[in-house]
Amino acid sequence: MIGFLIWVLSWVCLFWIWGEASARKGKQIGCLWALVVFLLGPVGIILYLILRNYD
Repeated sequence: MIGFLIWVLSWVCLFWIWGEASARKGKQIGCLWALVVFLLGPVGIILYLILRNYD
């Protein structure tokens, strides 16, 4: 059961980051961040949270 919750949470985070990055910087950057999060997992989420306000 806990594995399923982690799986669902990971997909929610993926689509949240994709949507937020797309709204901030455009669809290409949003897709790129979604790929980074998909490939790196929790490390990608931490990187996004650190770098999202960096211009």
